[in-house]
Amino acid sequence: MYLQQILNGVSYRAVGEGNPDVTALACDTSAVKPGCLFFCLKGQKFDGHDFFRKAIGDGAVALVCERRLETQALQIVVEDVRAVMSVAAKNFFGCCVDKMKVISIVGTNGKTSTSYVLEAILSRAGYKTAVIGTNGIFFNGQRHCVSLTTPDPIELHKWFRQMYLNNVDVVIMEVSAHAIALRKMLGIRSEVAIFTNFSQDHLDFFRTMDKYRAVKKSFFVAEFVNNAVTNADDVLGREIADMLPSATYGVKNDADVKASNVCADKECSRYKLEMFGQTAIVTTRLAGIFNVYNTLAAATCAAVLGVDLDCIVAAIGEVDCVSGRNETMIRSDGARIVVDFAHTPDGIDNILGFLRETTEGKLIVVFGCGGNRDKFKRPLMAEAVSRYADFAVLTNDNPRYEDPKLIARDVSEGLTCKYKVILNRSQATEYALSVAVGCDTVAILGKGAEEYQEIRGRKFPYSDVEVVRKLLRV
Repeated sequence: MYLQQILNGVSYRAVGEGNPDVTALACDTSAVKPGCLFFCLKGQKFDGHDFFRKAIGDGAVALVCERRLETQALQIVVEDVRAVMSVAAKNFFGCCVDKMKVISIVGTNGKTSTSYVLEAILSRAGYKTAVIGTNGIFFNGQRHCVSLTTPDPIELHKWFRQMYLNNVDVVIMEVSAHAIALRKMLGIRSEVAIFTNFSQDHLDFFRTMDKYRAVKKSFFVAEFVNNAVTNADDVLGREIADMLPSATYGVKNDADVKASNVCADKECSRYKLEMFGQTAIVTTRLAGIFNVYNTLAAATCAAVLGVDLDCIVAAIGEVDCVSGRNETMIRSDGARIVVDFAHTPDGIDNILGFLRETTEGKLIVVFGCGGNRDKFKRPLMAEAVSRYADFAVLTNDNPRYEDPKLIARDVSEGLTCKYKVILNRSQATEYALSVAVGCDTVAILGKGAEEYQEIRGRKFPYSDVEVVRKLLRV
């Protein structure tokens, strides 16, 4: 595709002449190949402008940059390289995202579970679906691994093209706050955007809760969203509902779609669903009040898209598990082992509050905190664990470039329950299972369905679920 076609809709100043045929896009010099258009991105650690010579040497035919560089190569000077990369990637991959319906899910917690339930409903209604999120990319019965909840624009639009070529009707995607802040969603218009909830996370990046909140809220404007589905029991959700054409859901407050007579035990949730004047009884094997909210969010979105109530209720009843979310295994003596992605104070409150209520014996919690991430939530996560746990095993999550011992020290300052530090995560899990008896619950929090542990820039194969399964076979 010729450069001018890729830059359609972009304001820029060309330094140099030519309209080269571009055969690839890259924002990392390791991905540059002959015929490539290179985007000089500014990151937290590195600035792509410093690597333009390597990009040219490896075959880049033009550079997209925010300042003029000392080179004879063709330069496209723009105000915001990230924004331009999103538009250029969309153009390069044939604007395929415009040919499908996009459902975006925004919120601190619940995005993945909501996406699973919504996918089940829409599939049952006859749509051909794709899902993009924390657990991977799913379409055509296959799972593809991704490194980010919302992939970067070049990768994202490449996937959109593959989905379109495979006749996908609806793309359900988790949209992280980072993706909003980094302009990844520019040029993508969501038919419906779901807002689940707002609580503390990612302050390493956003610095303040006000900024984090403002970024999430900024997505719910006409530029990006046609219709909103919002949580009426969340303060920010109610604010968003006043900004766009919206349908609301909730348990406590008045809403268009409401759950009442909620009964959530250790094996299922059951409630009366009132939806735009219709009623039904919903039974789901996704246990816990947090899953009542997740199923309500999915049901409301499906209703906005025109799916009938019977289809919605039937599909919710068929979803039996979400990978890495309250994923439960029972040992031969009756002990319950739960793997969950909870990695925020609010997420821990949700899962452990549910497990405490449904545990007859001790609640044993294995958890840690990620390195090079929001340090302010570490003691808050520890306090949340302490509210519910009889005993905690403090271990590694993804330490990244931080010293695991220092992370554990930060976390331990907030622990008031009895605890033991075992930094090797598999050994910590083995120890927790060894002290549990038949009526106890062991909750292993923080990684969910992740299949790696990130240490010193490397991702080592690791799965909480597989570790538990192996221990249960021993």
